[in-house]
Amino acid sequence: MKNYFKTTVNQLDRLLIISIIIGATMLASCADENYYATHEPEWLGANIYDYLKTDKHYTNYVKLIDDLGYTETFSKTGSVTLFAANDSAFDVFYQKNDWGVKNYDQLSLAQKKLIMNFGMLNNAYTSDYLPNYFDVSLQTGAAMRRNTRISIYDSIPHEFGDQLPLNPYFEKYRTRGIHMLKDNTSWPIAQFTQKQMDQVLITDDDFNFITGSTRVKDDIHIFGDKVVKRDITCKNGYVDVLDKVLVPPMNMAQFVKSNPHTQIFSKLLDRFCAPYLSKGNTLAYNQLQLNHLELPVIDSIFVKRYFSAVGGVTRYPGSDGTEFTGGSINTELLLPFDPGWNSYRNGTNAVQTDMAAMFVPSDEAMTEYFNNGVLKDYGTWENVPDKIIMSFLQRHMRASLISSVPSRFSKMMDAQNSPLPVQRGDITPGNVYLGVNGAVYITNKVYAPDEYSSVYAPVLFGKNTKVFDWFIKNYENGVYLYKYYLLSLVNKYSFFVPTDEVFTKYIDPIAYSTTVPAAIKFWYNTKTSAVNATIYKYDKVTNTSGDSVAIITDATFIKNRILDIIESHIVVGGVESGNKYYLSKGNNVIKVLGSGNSMTVEGGGDMAMGTVSHVTNAFTQSNGYTYYIDKPIQTPLVSVYKMLGAHDEFSEFYKLLSGQFTTGSEVFAAVKGMDQNVKFLNTYNYTVYVPTNAAILKAIQDTVIMSWDAINALPTETTKQANYKTYEISKLSKFLRYHFQDNSVFVDGKLINGQLYPTATKKNDTSPSIFGTSKDKFYQVRVNVSGNDVTLTTESGKTAKVITSNNLYNLMTRDFLFNDKPLAFKSVDGSVTATKAFSTSTIETSATAVIHQIDNVLTFQ
Repeated sequence: MKNYFKTTVNQLDRLLIISIIIGATMLASCADENYYATHEPEWLGANIYDYLKTDKHYTNYVKLIDDLGYTETFSKTGSVTLFAANDSAFDVFYQKNDWGVKNYDQLSLAQKKLIMNFGMLNNAYTSDYLPNYFDVSLQTGAAMRRNTRISIYDSIPHEFGDQLPLNPYFEKYRTRGIHMLKDNTSWPIAQFTQKQMDQVLITDDDFNFITGSTRVKDDIHIFGDKVVKRDITCKNGYVDVLDKVLVPPMNMAQFVKSNPHTQIFSKLLDRFCAPYLSKGNTLAYNQLQLNHLELPVIDSIFVKRYFSAVGGVTRYPGSDGTEFTGGSINTELLLPFDPGWNSYRNGTNAVQTDMAAMFVPSDEAMTEYFNNGVLKDYGTWENVPDKIIMSFLQRHMRASLISSVPSRFSKMMDAQNSPLPVQRGDITPGNVYLGVNGAVYITNKVYAPDEYSSVYAPVLFGKNTKVFDWFIKNYENGVYLYKYYLLSLVNKYSFFVPTDEVFTKYIDPIAYSTTVPAAIKFWYNTKTSAVNATIYKYDKVTNTSGDSVAIITDATFIKNRILDIIESHIVVGGVESGNKYYLSKGNNVIKVLGSGNSMTVEGGGDMAMGTVSHVTNAFTQSNGYTYYIDKPIQTPLVSVYKMLGAHDEFSEFYKLLSGQFTTGSEVFAAVKGMDQNVKFLNTYNYTVYVPTNAAILKAIQDTVIMSWDAINALPTETTKQANYKTYEISKLSKFLRYHFQDNSVFVDGKLINGQLYPTATKKNDTSPSIFGTSKDKFYQVRVNVSGNDVTLTTESGKTAKVITSNNLYNLMTRDFLFNDKPLAFKSVDGSVTATKAFSTSTIETSATAVIHQIDNVLTFQ
């Protein structure tokens, strides 16, 4: 029975087996009961204390137990796992260690506690069970870490002067000093077992690279220390013997701060931390001190906390020194996680499953990058603003060590899903530190964030680009942050950025359509770290702003308007190709003349009002170009309906469009827009071809179509007559829709050689067509553009040309869709009621169209 259990049971705790054996023997017989009442299983062994003392090779550990008052504990009670080192390992330790101790007698009480308690687990685990842990249910092979019996009160340092971080929160303690814990959570060990490494695909080579220790199959290591003798069974637990003395490593933040080669990175990291008074820790320590008078009295214990929503704090220290009374920290100043958090956990995963990682450039690498990179204009690292430094730090901090081992370097992506191009050659062998909460790789390179090289960089770095910067960092739609769009290296962008001081007159399309029009000035409020909007009266005739009448601080309203603005200021691709007209991300047309700092830009609204935006500074970035401009680009403030009705030259076409169509076939509809919208236009860009009045009248004369007067005069007494009238209306509707083309095409735009574009008229039969349009597809028109010459060829084989002699071409329009009709929001007159109503208005979407007059009608049959 004894040998069977020793050789075949691997997963169960042997202490449980003891209970099973005793229970079984009690049922056997009174004689057996009496035997086991006075005898123990032969394999059970002595208690931990007796085993260590009898062996004679653990005199240092026996002294630790005696000196710390654990003699009785390890002699009689408990259920622990002890990772111990023999005297030979201690001899090596005394020859070289970070504490500078040469023999046992030089160990301080705190150091003795650290060695003793860090090597002790609160439960008895066999080596086979170490990779498992219990979290609701048994998790097999997933444990990488385990909490130890170390107490945060074993060592509470008192720091002052240069020992404290160089940020304002520590200044009042710099002279008098402060008792400060580097963290107030438990200190876990890191364990590397075959089962766990196989499960998460960490290789022996990964382990060797991280720890500097050699590993072969089935080895067990605690950090880099090998278990050379395992599962020594004692009455009150197990002893596992290590080849080295297990000294608690620092956490990642401590290591970076203590390493002489990572001081620049450490100082940047320490910008985002503060001391927080812990009343609970202070009380617990002083209660402990009452029973241990050798401990010093401490009236206030602080904890060094980093600014982070993951393990850190999101509020500044308050007037009482705690995190509960201070103001909220801006989310853009939060680290991905607290690098000083000993009990780090990756997301919602258990503490046992993973650690963090940091790729920390050496001081030499940091200096070289600064002197030759985009930050050099700041003069020193200390002058770089916090928001810019935060992007840098975030890029170098990794939430998972498992996904950051050398075998996975080539697959690493940052939080923006951008590759992190670390190579093994970037890390000098031996320049990896495995701390209590993660690994620090010291690199000879800097991995600059995409923010530093993308079209977003001039906004991030700019001193007067806070309006756009605020929006880019704060606009989120589900999981979509606008910043990620601008950081993408897949596309090239042209990004036009109005600087803050020129953001004085945005003509709001909803306010423009009310009885009393208004313009908006956007400005960054430094007190609230948010963008506000001041509303001004606006004169349409003179295009000037009057007195301010209200201020809106509602973030939803402001983001909605800036979203509309920013999407008219981004062009996918370059704008210095020699063409004049380009489409923005929001389907708005911009006209570009010149290049670089000599460039001028006009939106559809600018073309109508005679205004222009000038480029004041141009930047070449890795994914495109950024241009500072001296005025926001103004999009069109007139609909297709309004534009057609404003020109007598369009009157015949406009008259047909405005007729009494049968339900469902109308062209115009009074929707929640500026006036009336074209019903069949969606969130896209279009071209509207308007035949001359003479061409329309000739089409009526040639019976290509009927006029509304003629249609309305048709009799409807019989079914046949009514059907004929319906037919003529449908025929007219299809004729008109054929003049509305998908995609905007411009006179003097880019060269187009026979491109086919769909129109708004659907083909309902299988009759042949020149362009081979199938049934239920939309009829097409062929377009040829060369300079000012634009020729259209229709499905019927006829042609038409854009007329350029009368300036009735390249007319820009925009059909808006709001969340309600503009008049429903009232005019912004300064009253609280009107301001509140206006702040609920929303631009939902829009369609843009460019209008050209042509010399002939377009027909598809």
